[in-house]
Amino acid sequence: MRRLPGRWPAARLLMAAWLTLMLAACGDSDEPEVPASAEPPAVEVAGPATAVIQQDDAYYDELRARWFALEHAERSAAASPGSHNADPEQAPLSAEPEPVSELPVAVLEPESTPAIGIIIDDLGHSLSRGRRIIALPAPVALAILPHTQAAQLLASEAAVAGKTVILHQPMENGAALAIGPGGLYADMDRAKLEQTLQANLNNFVPIQGVNNHMGSRLTSDRQAMDWVMQVLAARGLFFIDSRTSAATQAAFAAEAAGVRHLSRDVFLDNERTFEAIDAAFQHALTLARKQGSALIIGHPYPQTLEYLEQRLPELQREEGVKVVSLEALLARKYRN
Repeated sequence: MRRLPGRWPAARLLMAAWLTLMLAACGDSDEPEVPASAEPPAVEVAGPATAVIQQDDAYYDELRARWFALEHAERSAAASPGSHNADPEQAPLSAEPEPVSELPVAVLEPESTPAIGIIIDDLGHSLSRGRRIIALPAPVALAILPHTQAAQLLASEAAVAGKTVILHQPMENGAALAIGPGGLYADMDRAKLEQTLQANLNNFVPIQGVNNHMGSRLTSDRQAMDWVMQVLAARGLFFIDSRTSAATQAAFAAEAAGVRHLSRDVFLDNERTFEAIDAAFQHALTLARKQGSALIIGHPYPQTLEYLEQRLPELQREEGVKVVSLEALLARKYRN
């Protein structure tokens, strides 16, 4: 059939329209805010004997920063201007209960060297970042979110490398932000809360302990924390309180249930600059020298990983402070 001059077939018209829309989108200089419910881009990453869907790292970095800014906004504004990293949780909590002496603990020789423990939270989405943590020349613990694509593979590789693996349990926050699958909420009844927690604990292995992801609301609820600790006690797991709320009841509930526990001293990367991360790390070293030990929590930001990769190899020689496992910190606390 003869084609009339100046007229395109339908397919070409559709293609032209599509190209026009794409060019218009590319020319838009205003980048919209990523909503918490948006699906992040994903790529397939080959791993040993399996393939893992690795979500876009930048997406989770921005959500994590958004959560901290929103959940801590009110308390950060009230923090004193000179407070470290404007972290309102650095101030001591109301008296934390003394550890019970009858808990079974590992027996260690007397230890005089100041020590720090390090946990990296929010793992399970990125296989490459998780593997960088496993490769660190120190017993840095991996806190892995349940029902994430790389959870089991990272847990298995960490165990082979002798690294501690804990469940990073999503808990309801005070800013009404989404916390992801497997979350525990204050309006759950006991059966639902325990069922959800048990499913998360069964999601990957091995797991030596648990710490909270967000959780400013739930950790302030004594009844809910009692239910959590009773599950952990039955499984012989320890608990690490991330201290996202100054009103946390986690330590009291853990003590009542006979669960060994620690509380976070320093957030490493509230600000993602080398200077801020270094200041937080130095603060942790100062605490360790003063009180014998300190517990740091960081996140898998590129800046954090680069800092730890540079800092940890010569830490004990340069600073006289060593990185120890969470189990070693617990043994120090509960040593008779």
